[in-house]
Amino acid sequence: MASSLLKGVILLAVSVVSWLCVYMKGRYTVDVRSLPQHPRSQLPPYPGGTADNLLWFLQISDIHVSRFYDPQRVPDFRQFCTENIDIFKPPVVLVTGDLTDAKTADRGGSMQYEVEWRTYYGVLKETNVMEKTLWMDIRGNHDAFDIPALHSNRNYFRQYSSMGQTGKISYHHAHKTPFGTYSFVALDACLNPGPRRPFNFFGYLNESSLASLQSLADETVQSNMTIWIGHHPTATILSPNPGLKHVIRNGIAYLCGHLHDLGGLFPFLYSMQDGGTLELELADWLNNRRYRLLAADHDMLSFVDVKLGEWPVVLVTNPKHAMFATPSHEPLGRIAHSTHIRVLAFSPDPVATVVVWLDGVRYCEASHVEGPLYTCPWNPAHYGRGIHTIAVDVTDSKGRSRHQEHPFSVDGTRSNFSFVHMVILQTDWLVLMKCIFVLVFIGGVLSLPMLRYCSTAPLPPGAFARQFVHKWLSRLSLLTKLDQLYYPLLCFGFYIPIGPWYVGELIRGHYGALFMHGTYVAGGYLPGLKSYATAFMQIATFNVPLTIYLAMLLDNHLWHLSHKHDQASNNVGKTKYGLYRQIIGLLRLHGFGVFFLIWQLYASYWVLVAYGTVSFLICPLRTWSLPLAGWLIYKVRTLPKEKVAHLVR
Repeated sequence: MASSLLKGVILLAVSVVSWLCVYMKGRYTVDVRSLPQHPRSQLPPYPGGTADNLLWFLQISDIHVSRFYDPQRVPDFRQFCTENIDIFKPPVVLVTGDLTDAKTADRGGSMQYEVEWRTYYGVLKETNVMEKTLWMDIRGNHDAFDIPALHSNRNYFRQYSSMGQTGKISYHHAHKTPFGTYSFVALDACLNPGPRRPFNFFGYLNESSLASLQSLADETVQSNMTIWIGHHPTATILSPNPGLKHVIRNGIAYLCGHLHDLGGLFPFLYSMQDGGTLELELADWLNNRRYRLLAADHDMLSFVDVKLGEWPVVLVTNPKHAMFATPSHEPLGRIAHSTHIRVLAFSPDPVATVVVWLDGVRYCEASHVEGPLYTCPWNPAHYGRGIHTIAVDVTDSKGRSRHQEHPFSVDGTRSNFSFVHMVILQTDWLVLMKCIFVLVFIGGVLSLPMLRYCSTAPLPPGAFARQFVHKWLSRLSLLTKLDQLYYPLLCFGFYIPIGPWYVGELIRGHYGALFMHGTYVAGGYLPGLKSYATAFMQIATFNVPLTIYLAMLLDNHLWHLSHKHDQASNNVGKTKYGLYRQIIGLLRLHGFGVFFLIWQLYASYWVLVAYGTVSFLICPLRTWSLPLAGWLIYKVRTLPKEKVAHLVR
């Protein structure tokens, strides 16, 4: 029977994994061949040897001007606003949020510091960057910490930013050129009201905000190209139907920040949405000093991510990178009709040489046309099928060199995005967190009633794994049969999705209550986002360990009750190793419990740091759970024999 059950479980697991693989392959793979082609794909103008139909611009994100940390951050930002802006001379700079850090000195709390905003805006004024270019800045989640309303005097973005003084948080700029109009649309998905961290990570758009963005999208219909910018990746923004991705589907790209480089694991994060819109996350200025150069060359978008101080900066605009080809948003057919390879090369000093390599063979030395543009003639028909490689070596007069390489295709063949990148940027994280919570809740809370009524009859001798599992199921089942332990554990488990977690100053001067499903504060309601992750982590790191620890203590207590006389006789003949064995025994029994209780105490401390004394005191999820755990431990250790006589072996 057990063997058949095990085989059934394995078969079910294999079936589920197979289904998930098929689902994920379809979910995270975009079939661009099924997308409609750009209406001007085969029409001129074609990329040639002149400096026409060419526009370049910059993006920078997550600057995090701070009064407490990294004193070099602001001077480096000032350098970017002077040296880099003067060299690139971009008509537009896109600044995608987290302009200031807004963290307290201990990094646990958060508030808006006017001095940080004065510093940020002071750099813009000192360097005259707003006179040299259109500085399109938007808010990030750090810029919305501890702000009760957009009109609050703590919303310093309104006073100390380039675009905040217009009174708009989401806006559209149409950049007009002799060869067409290029639209840049900024969307602000920050929470309003904006609570203090940590429950201010995800973005949210209500129906009104989404309708406003749709109106902005409608304004861009006649543009050659539309670029959307925001702070949060779309996967971290909750929005009502038809959803944010539907609204921005007309854009060739959505440029964002927020995730930084995920702790150094992903210095680059790129993906493509179902409709063919690129989603390009930029690593932070905070630690990495990254920025992005983008170019629209004959209405085809190319880009390269660069570190401050890296020169020369090289961007091949024709033929463009095969991975980022979006046939429904750009006229890719122009590559096949182009007459020249086109390269942008920027450096503080004159560029000396630009050498082009095709498929590993030196092809030509490009000629300077105008500004940063270098070209050399080519015949795309010679590379008409499949994926090929273009590489460019640029050297300036100071001897600095840069090698830039990417795959390209003339016939529309694409190289694939990283599957991991697609998962990170295209997963609906709110839905995923809800699913994980349900699974953890079933395993950590709803399993208690099942254990209470399951049989604990001993198994015949068999495999070690089977005996080990049965032993622990028996321990847990015995625990649930004691009402004074079972009901508190069950009720606390059910409290997590139902009751308030904290009550206190979630925004300074505004009391509110945080539930798993959302937050009530400053007269508003914010739907639960990160709270679902906190909920399943609470069950996994406290409720489940507490249940296991209590089962261990109960088992130990029952053993002592049934072996009192044996213990008395053994104490007479203790060896010199008795103390050592006692210490090892205590560590085996209580080490696990001490560890997770310290972890819960640490989590309670951060409630105090983040939201203050009132929230710490009125915090059933964290602070109150510690006395509950202490009381349950006390109850186990002091159970009288007559209460557990039927359980004593």
